[in-house]
Amino acid sequence: MSPELNLDTPSLMFFTENLDQLYSDLLKNKVTVGEIVNMPTGRVFNFADNEDNYFAVMEK
Repeated sequence: MSPELNLDTPSLMFFTENLDQLYSDLLKNKVTVGEIVNMPTGRVFNFADNEDNYFAVMEK
């Protein structure tokens, strides 16, 4: 491996057609989730994996 390579977790944006259901399911499964936020492009929230990497989900 080259020391100059960035091996950090990439930023990812997921999309869903049922944001409320996904949010509820993640909460039920004890996943760390952020608040649902209304953005000009739609509603969005973030969630963490078991290594505390955060990812975003936007309503499609």
